[in-house]
Amino acid sequence: MDKRDLNINQADFLAITKELLKKGKRFSFKARGGSMSPFIKDSDTVLIEPLQGRAGVGDVVLVKTADGKAILHRIAKRLNNGIVTRSDVSSSYDDFIPVENILGRVIHVSGRGFNFHLKYPFSYLIGKRLIYTPALSRIPLVRTAGKLLAGILG
Repeated sequence: MDKRDLNINQADFLAITKELLKKGKRFSFKARGGSMSPFIKDSDTVLIEPLQGRAGVGDVVLVKTADGKAILHRIAKRLNNGIVTRSDVSSSYDDFIPVENILGRVIHVSGRGFNFHLKYPFSYLIGKRLIYTPALSRIPLVRTAGKLLAGILG
C-alpha cells in the first residue's frame, strides 16, 4: 500500500464523494473488485467527475445502492426517474437506481500499464481488447505498442 493511500469505510467514502462532487470537484480513487474487468480491474485508479447533464447508456457511473454501498457499474437502461446498471462480467441487471443516487461519471482509468480517457471509447477496444491480451502482454514489443496506441487514442 502506498503511503498516500487512505482506507475508509463505505459511509465515509460516500460522504466525501457527495461533498466533492457537489462542489464540482473531480477526484480519483482505487477501484476494488473485479465486476468491471477488463475495463476496470482491481486496484486501477478511476477519475470521477460530477454528472453534467444526463448520463447515457454505456457510461460507467459511481452510484449509491439501496443498501448504502458505492459501486462502479455501466448504465444498461435509462428510465424516466433513474437507471438500471450492470457489471461488465454479469449478464444480470442490478436493481433500479434513482437519479439522485447517481454520484458521478468515470472519465479516466489508469492502471495495469494503460491510461485512457473515456472521451475516446475506441481506445479501450483497440488498446485493451485487440492488442493487449494476457498472453501477448508477456511480449515486450506488443506491450510497448499497446501502451503507445492507448496513449495516442486516450
